[in-house]
Amino acid sequence: MPADDMLADDLRSDHRPAACLWDFDGTVADTEPIWIGSEYEMMELLGGEWNDEHAEKLIGSDLLDSARYMLTVSGRDDVTAEWVVHWMVDRVTARIRALPEINWRPGALDLLAGLRADGMPCALVSASWRPVLEAVLEHLPEDTFQVIVPGNEVTAGKPAPDPYLQAAAALGVDARDCIVLEDSPTGTRAGQAAGAWVVGIPNLVPLPVMPRRTVIRTLEGITPASLYALRGAATTDARV
Repeated sequence: MPADDMLADDLRSDHRPAACLWDFDGTVADTEPIWIGSEYEMMELLGGEWNDEHAEKLIGSDLLDSARYMLTVSGRDDVTAEWVVHWMVDRVTARIRALPEINWRPGALDLLAGLRADGMPCALVSASWRPVLEAVLEHLPEDTFQVIVPGNEVTAGKPAPDPYLQAAAALGVDARDCIVLEDSPTGTRAGQAAGAWVVGIPNLVPLPVMPRRTVIRTLEGITPASLYALRGAATTDARV
């Protein structure tokens, strides 16, 4: 057996991934309510009706796709999706910077610190655009993420696999040997489409168990070793 194949088998035998690829909104930081608030404000500007059902459909989605959906709901055709996104990115960035402290998702910082200590490469893969990510990243150690893939720097956003494939390629690994951490149906579909094993941590919307996906209730108490063990687990974690 070639050496590369033997190494791949070793990785699979102890479940240690080649890298961990993290979603941002709702997975690392509890910023989804800020985005949803900006959607309500935007729809008020557009003169349209908005509700939580609409908002939940957009969680984890590419921002331009979300803006097009909002324009369809509002019935407006005299403004562009790009204008909507830029307004919302500016609004969300300003609100994050005004926070006295970032609202982190339970267990996320401890797990990130553990992965850093374990030498595990991590990438941040988000539908949010770079200004939003930079507003939060300044609160984290500089080496928390080796690669950043914002939503405005990919050809096709989630649920397409492109963001996760791009992150894996930038790390020099195969996406199929990675763990993706996600909170949304849209993001989990993107990770699965990229061939990664997905660990779903539901936040505002439920996540069913599907092939190549393990769903857990929280990252609280999850260590690098217990995260790696979830790779290949066919059922939900006992704490769900």
